[in-house]
Formats: sequence, structure tokens, C-alpha cells
Amino acid sequence: MFTWNENVAISLISILRDPELVIYFMSILKPMRRKFIEEEAREWHQSLRITQEERWKRVAELSMKRKFAQMNAAVPITCTLPFDGGMWRNSKNMLKMIRYFRPGFIRETPVTRYGNISNDETIKRKTQAVNLLVGESLESNVFRSEYSLCDADEALGDLIHLEDDPEIEYNELPYLVVIRQRYQRHPEKFMQIMN
Repeated sequence: MFTWNENVAISLISILRDPELVIYFMSILKPMRRKFIEEEAREWHQSLRITQEERWKRVAELSMKRKFAQMNAAVPITCTLPFDGGMWRNSKNMLKMIRYFRPGFIRETPVTRYGNISNDETIKRKTQAVNLLVGESLESNVFRSEYSLCDADEALGDLIHLEDDPEIEYNELPYLVVIRQRYQRHPEKFMQIMN
């Protein structure tokens, strides 16, 4: 199937029989067509717009009819209601956080020695680590120390890319290690990305 430009050029070449003339006429026709299409699209989109008063009136009518699914545009059609925009944003963030639970990505060492690598953390400890990783509190900043969330995403991407390579051993794969300092009265946790 040909584009509009190709159809017009083929039609013109059969009439004019000169490629230079076709190129010249196409340079004139393309902007004219683009302007026509943009104006047509603008009229159509403006016809869909409604005023704020009409929108609030429609929302009030839908609320009275208890048709909440049609009220909130931030909620996808497939969601069960009641589900508002905040809940939708939270569920999107939760789905992003699930990626960090990939087996072998979060590991723990109980002391500050870096050579001691243990098995995968339990789900509860992984949940705490992921919450600290994506959090915005002071404790989260201490946990991330010199790393950012982008660094963790990059390490996870590298793990996903390299884990199918048979030449790379488990301990050579990139991972996030949670270091717990037990020698203090209030133990701190912080992370380190091992590549």
C-alpha cells in the first residue's frame, strides 16, 4: 500500500513524464496537503472539547446515576471500581517495584565485610529493602547511600541481560546487596550494587 506522497508522485509522473517537474510539484503540494489535514484534524478535535461547566454537569449526572466508571478519565476501562486516580498511580508504582524481586537480585550480608554473600533474602526483608530503595525518606537516602534508583535499574537490567549466559556464574551477576551493621545500638541498613 502506497502513502499519499507516493500515490501522487506516481500519478504525476505518468502525466508529466519528467521527474524534476514531479519533485517541483510535490514540494508545492505537500505543504498544502499538510495544512489541509492539520486544519481538518483541529476542527475535529475542537468539536470533541466541552466546556468546564458541561463537564461538571456531566460528572454530576453520572454520579447521580452511580456510573462511576464513566466519571474518572484517569482510570482505565478494565479496572474494577471504586478505583480513583491515586489508587491507579499507586498500582503503577507497585508494578514497577515488583521487578526488583527477581531471584538473585537482592542479597544480604549481615556484617560490614563485603566478601560474605548469603542466599536470597526472605520476602519480608526484600520488601523492606525495595521500600527503602524507592522511598523518599531520610532512611531511604541513607539506605541508597551513593547510589540512585537509576543505578539499581541499570544493575537489574544487566542481571536480566546476563543471567541466561552460561559462561557467567551466579556470583558474577550484578546484584544489590543489603548490608546490615549489627554492631551499633540502632542498626542501619544500606545497599551496595555489586557488578
